[in-house]
Amino acid sequence: MARDVQPQRNSLYTALLPTLLILGALIIIALFVLWLSNNSSAQVSSADSGKLNAEVMQKFKTDYDQLGVAVGDADAPITIREFGDYQCPSCGAFEPTATRIRKELVASGKARFVFFDFPLAMHQHAQEAAVAARCAERQGKFWPYHEALYAKQSKWASLDDATPTFLDIAVESGVDTQKLKQCVAQDATLDSIQQNRDLGEKIGIRATPTIMVGSSVFSGGVSYERIKNLVAAQIASGE
Repeated sequence: MARDVQPQRNSLYTALLPTLLILGALIIIALFVLWLSNNSSAQVSSADSGKLNAEVMQKFKTDYDQLGVAVGDADAPITIREFGDYQCPSCGAFEPTATRIRKELVASGKARFVFFDFPLAMHQHAQEAAVAARCAERQGKFWPYHEALYAKQSKWASLDDATPTFLDIAVESGVDTQKLKQCVAQDATLDSIQQNRDLGEKIGIRATPTIMVGSSVFSGGVSYERIKNLVAAQIASGE
């Protein structure tokens, strides 16, 4: 009987080997996912509405904000940031709130507003619109062009070729169409768009619009009143 013990053990080991290998692979995958999660939390820490950690906030102030298009006093107590996509319906719905932020909170000196491009691959014309808006910026006409893109989103979003509409928007916004056409044809501002998109991915942006009021992060639209109250609270707390 003793002679049968070793073969039985070998048979048992052979039978269990596939299961052990699968368990080992699952453990490795779980550890890798945990590592990725920890890396993400180093950029954006999750909370009720989301919260930027101190390291990322500092990077925005020293490096990241210069990648976006800003309006308002650089020394304003609170900076409101938006990562947006011109073809995103939710971004279009948020734009009246963003406009009000710029006209009231920014104009009063309570906040600064910075827009970052985050065109989604699912939207056919989003990148082209972003390139055109940054070309308009080169003529000092970013905000009029930006607002017109959103106001007319429903007219160009479903077109096969949105270029003629983008040129019409240029005329309405006081942009030199010939310069705009040349800038767009050369993809002269595409690198800026890519830098914005890379930044968004780096800090964990997953949807548009993503709104940041100081260190608080909101995925999707948020009301003007909530933003206004949050700005007041952060100013009062000295955040």
